Amino acid sequence: MADIIKTWPANIDPRSVAALFSEEACFSMYYFTLGRGKPKAEIDRIWWTYQGRIIGSFRVNRIVVNDGTLPRLGRVDGGESAWQIKKDAKVAICPGPCERLKERLFMQGFRGWRYFDLAAYRETAESRMQL
Repeated sequence: MADIIKTWPANIDPRSVAALFSEEACFSMYYFTLGRGKPKAEIDRIWWTYQGRIIGSFRVNRIVVNDGTLPRLGRVDGGESAWQIKKDAKVAICPGPCERLKERLFMQGFRGWRYFDLAAYRETAESRMQL
C-alpha cells in the first residue's frame, strides 16, 4: 500500500479548513478528486497540506471514476457546495474524520498529488522549515 499527498487550496479561510478537518465535522464520507490520473499503486491514505503545513490524513476506502452517481458535495454549514466533482474525474472516497498530525511538519504547496512516505519525509530538512 502507498500514501499520496495533496495541497488544500490556500484561498479557503483557516476557520473553514479547521471545521472541515475537525473530528466534529458533519461529514461521514469525504470525496477528494485526483484529476484524470489514477495512482498506479493501491492507496491507503491521502495526506493534506494547507498553507505550507501538513495537517493530517484520511484513510482511503476506494478510488472510483465519477460516473455522475456520486452525491452532491455539501458545505460545513449544511448548504450545497458551489464546487462539484466533474464527470470522469478520479475520486478518492474516504471515511471521516481526518486524523490530524500532531507534530509540525511543513511542505511547500504544489499542484496535483504525489506519492508520499511520512516516515521518510519527516527525516528531510524541508519537513522542518516552513518555506
